[in-house]
Amino acid sequence: MVGDSQSETHSAEAAALGFYYQSFFALLTLLERSTDDAAIAIEQLDDVELKADGQTLLFQLKHSIRPTPPPITLKSRALWRTMKVWIDALPGLTLSETTFHLVAVAGIPRGSPFTALTSLAADRDELVKAMVNEAQRVRVARAAASNKNKELPHADRVDGCEAFLSLSETERLNLLRRTVIRQDSPVIGKIEEHIAEHLKIVHPDQRPTVATRLVEWWDRQIVYSLCGKRERVLLRAELQDQISLIIGDLEQGKLLADFETVSEPEDYQPDGMLARQIRLVEGKKSDLSKAIREEWRAREQRSKWMNEKPSMATVIGEYDRVLQEHWSDRHCQMVEDCAGVDDKEKRASGLRILRWTHENAPNIVRPISAGWNAPYYVRGSYQVLAINRKVGWHPDYATLLGGDE
Repeated sequence: MVGDSQSETHSAEAAALGFYYQSFFALLTLLERSTDDAAIAIEQLDDVELKADGQTLLFQLKHSIRPTPPPITLKSRALWRTMKVWIDALPGLTLSETTFHLVAVAGIPRGSPFTALTSLAADRDELVKAMVNEAQRVRVARAAASNKNKELPHADRVDGCEAFLSLSETERLNLLRRTVIRQDSPVIGKIEEHIAEHLKIVHPDQRPTVATRLVEWWDRQIVYSLCGKRERVLLRAELQDQISLIIGDLEQGKLLADFETVSEPEDYQPDGMLARQIRLVEGKKSDLSKAIREEWRAREQRSKWMNEKPSMATVIGEYDRVLQEHWSDRHCQMVEDCAGVDDKEKRASGLRILRWTHENAPNIVRPISAGWNAPYYVRGSYQVLAINRKVGWHPDYATLLGGDE
């Protein structure tokens, strides 16, 4: 069923992008605030929850990957689902200290009663009447279908309609008086550009780079907040500190350890030569798993540096030669010491060289750049070199694996 498969793929993509949109929007929202005590979280009372100046701002985000997103109307599923979420949250909120924000990449049709929600100061009376009429229409349509034993219509918005009708007239008006619609919000593919535009303290030429690194840091914080590795709430002070750190690193030309806390994907398949080199010296499972992890980190780091700054290829190449020289000093001595010994001793000696790259080399070989202190780059770069047979662990690795050393 090709159609079903395509539909499922589209749905999965939309869901994934919807989550990332929450993260990006939260970052942009915190950047927009000037209040020092501002704090934000996602997936608590709402998609995004902001606290600032003693106020709670709840954001329901309606992202779309369609070229022309559907407009916000009285019949919008997104509208009534949002109403249901907010009405359910009302008992735990102080309404006078809360505003509700419906954020959509779509727009509002001209003449729509929802234009009243583009400003907190606008009158809401006509909108309340229109929403009550629509909710009652849905209720009547479902009752009529039920009497005729037909499939009940409007299943995607009935809960929101019923929740809205369950409120008193005063409660409906008060809820909408605290509600704002933000229409035509940037789609996820454009939101990083908006983040960059808000970095006014950064030189314009550096804003895209700072924005990219800020998003990478922010994504990790959001993931950590959701899995309990940090507090759920992210503070504006944290964001300001991180921006300052990134700017400082750029001004000093400092290289950032982008992959120190990132593990390789579960489906990552390293070059087979990595495992072959380790098998020659009878490395253990732990030796192999460490090698795979660090090789992936180093390879990703090298690629990122060169993509951001092509001249880094020269720096990386020169540093590889430094690594090779340190390895060569030990490997040549090992080859001499292993002359005449059996293969068991050769393998044991080679294993010690392999483990030296993990345990000692990061402390002995000078860092690739001043201030760099992440050991994964040395460890992983040795594995990259081993894959290319520029280095090896067994005394006779070049002969055993074939090719030139």
